[in-house]
Amino acid sequence: ATSVGEEREEPMDKTALKDEVINTAKMLGTLAGFKLLMLDSENKFVSTGLAKEIAAAAQGKYHYIPKPSQVGQVASQAIQDLKSR
Repeated sequence: ATSVGEEREEPMDKTALKDEVINTAKMLGTLAGFKLLMLDSENKFVSTGLAKEIAAAAQGKYHYIPKPSQVGQVASQAIQDLKSR
């Protein structure tokens, strides 16, 4: 959103945006008590691998979910694992 009288910022290119997301994840990963759980349902055939990179940068847990019907099961187990850390 742009307020009246404000100049519009140029949109970031994909590489700059990815770098910012990874750097933010790294900073978040250093916070005491911060835990990241990445549930990736992206089709492996077209996957960019970004979800796995974000999880690694934030020192979080990454779980690939191959079938949408498995989301609940994988999420429940992953949350239990996080709570036990």
